[in-house]
This record gives sequence, C-alpha cells and structure tokens, in this order.
Amino acid sequence: MFEIRMPKFGLSMEEGTITKWYKQVGDYVKKGEPLVEVESEKIINTLESPFEGFLKVIKVKEGESAKVGDVIAILGEEKETIQPEIIQETKSGSKEEVIVEETHHIQKEVKEDLILASPAAKRLAREHNIDLTQIKGTGPSGRIVESDVLAFIESMKEIKPTSKKLPIDPVRKRIIDNLVKSYKESVLVTNITKIDLTNLLRLKENFPGITLTVFFVKIVSEVLKEFPKFNSHFDGVELEIFDAVNIGVAFDTDKGLVVPVIKDVGNKSLRDIANELDNLKNRVKEDALKVDDLTGSTFTITNLGMMRTDFFTPVLNGKEVAILGIGRVLKEPVIIENQIVVREFAYFSLSYDHRIVDGADAARFLGKLAEYIEQESNLQKLNKI
Repeated sequence: MFEIRMPKFGLSMEEGTITKWYKQVGDYVKKGEPLVEVESEKIINTLESPFEGFLKVIKVKEGESAKVGDVIAILGEEKETIQPEIIQETKSGSKEEVIVEETHHIQKEVKEDLILASPAAKRLAREHNIDLTQIKGTGPSGRIVESDVLAFIESMKEIKPTSKKLPIDPVRKRIIDNLVKSYKESVLVTNITKIDLTNLLRLKENFPGITLTVFFVKIVSEVLKEFPKFNSHFDGVELEIFDAVNIGVAFDTDKGLVVPVIKDVGNKSLRDIANELDNLKNRVKEDALKVDDLTGSTFTITNLGMMRTDFFTPVLNGKEVAILGIGRVLKEPVIIENQIVVREFAYFSLSYDHRIVDGADAARFLGKLAEYIEQESNLQKLNKI
C-alpha cells in the first residue's frame, strides 16, 4: 500500500484544492504518470505518481481541499484490500517527506513545479533547455503536452543569417584612414550654440540661387579674420596660421564623404562663392574632382540641415584645428519686447583641437559668429564684401 499525500508545491503553501483526477478508482497507475491536478495560490500544479500500482482509494474528491501532508489517495496491489480505518485516516504525517523525496525529480526548480505539463513534455523541455513558461499548452486544462514542446522547438529554429562581404573602395578607405588619424592625433572637443537665422533668411530672399551654405562660407571667412588661430594647421609640433581662408565644404556622395575646397574665400563675393560651389557640386556628381579640388583647406564646414539633424560632433579634417557643423532650421516661439513671435534657429557645433584652442576661445568664436548672423547691420555688409 502506498499513500499519496498533498505535496507542498511552494514555500508558502499550506493547503491545496483538487481540480482534477487523471485516474479513477481501480485504474492502473505507472510511476511518473500524471495523477492529479492541485490548485494552490491560484496556480495549478500536476502531481506525478511517485509509486506504481492500482488506485484503490480517492480520499479528496475534485473541488475539495486538503492540508499539506494529508493523504489524498491510496495505491496498492490489484487484489489488495484497504482497511476501513486506513481509509478514514486523514491526518498529516511524516510520510509527507516520502512524497517529497519520491517526487524530487519534478521539484528541482519551483518554476517547473508550477507548470501544468506532461512528463514527456517536461523531459523534452529539459533536453532542449526550454523554459516551459514560454509555451502555451493545448492539452486538457491548458496542460502542456509533448507536441506543444515540439512545435515550440520548430518555431524557434534559428534562421541562418545571410550576409555578404563588400570590399572597401578607395574613397571609403581614405575616409577611414583620415578619421582614424584625426582621432589619434587630436584632442577633439565640441561646443554647441543656437543662433537666430531669421534675419539671414530674410536677407537670403534678395539673393535668388544663393544657398544658406554660401552665406555660411562667407560669414565664417569674416569671423576667421578675427580668430586667425582657427584658420590653421597643427602637425603636433608647429602651428601654421594661414593668411588666406580656404574653406572645405563637406559633400555626401554614394561613395562617402568628400570635401572639395573653395580657395581664398575672403576675396570672393557671394555670387563667386555660389558659382564655385555649384561647379564643385557638379564635379562631385560626375566623379570628376581633381586633386587640387580636394586639398589646401584651412577650415571646414559641414551642413547637415537638410537631413533632419539638429546638432552633432563633426570630426576634424586633416591637420585643421577646427570644423563647423550646422544643423537644420527650426521655428521656435520667443518673447521680444513682451510679444511672442516666431523666429527661426539652427544649432552650430564647433569641434576643435583642444591642444590649440581653449574652450573660452571656441565660445568667443561662436559668439562672434552668432553676432554676425543675427545682426542686420553685419549682414548688409555681405553684399559689399
């Protein structure tokens, strides 16, 4: 005779309610076969039979409750007779420990104890290291059966990722080399400020065919006259400050970034700069740039405003000590003379080599740039320069 007692499925469990018996009195029960469902703490658990034999007595019927350790059923030999006094006994006893020991194989983890699953499903899940809580059961009362685990395994089969290797073209290789060299040989710092472009945009309407980038190139060349240190090269030993302002303008291409150069900007008008920039754009599109078009810059501008970028950290171009990044134009409400008005702004990101340029110098440079762009009197001079 073997007594089946209410097991303790969780640390705080004191009693459980029988929700389903898988066997009826007189049925043969194999060891490890699901015998009964028990609900405790709103979780349904399956008790697998720790013994082999015939179900002789069900002492706790479906819907009834029993305390942990109480006898809920009795197994025995086929022709074995169970004495009435044994059938009436329901008190908890030390045999609870036997149940715990005999069913230790399904109580290795509390998580597994709380899952309604068939032995075959649990075994298959252990073999494939699968968390049964991820599987929805299709058996009785949502019980997980072996076919559920097999279906889960099939659905989780990894699809071998496809890829292809592309050779690095010469343009990208040059970009890589320049970026690595720049990072290794400079101490890069970026200052960012927001500048009101409203007056500049209004002025731009009087110059058809001239882009904001053209204005920025010209304005920066004027600011560099007051900050000559920014118009220079540093090779790690000597600082070379140039008289002429040669501004590189970054272009995005299918092959990567290229930076053609507008030479001697200080001595060119807005229209001259616009024409030269258009010519460079065409040569970029036609892949017809010459070596001279890409060399000699003393300061670089990169405008990402058309790409929905607000601000960023541009990387120094070659031996230059500074580079200016420009973001998109944004409309914002501001208060002027106690009135709310809409103005148009953009962020300007100045990256510089901190070995040569101090943070205060960078702040002053951006301050002068803002002053030049925001004040109408300064902008009016552009047409005369």
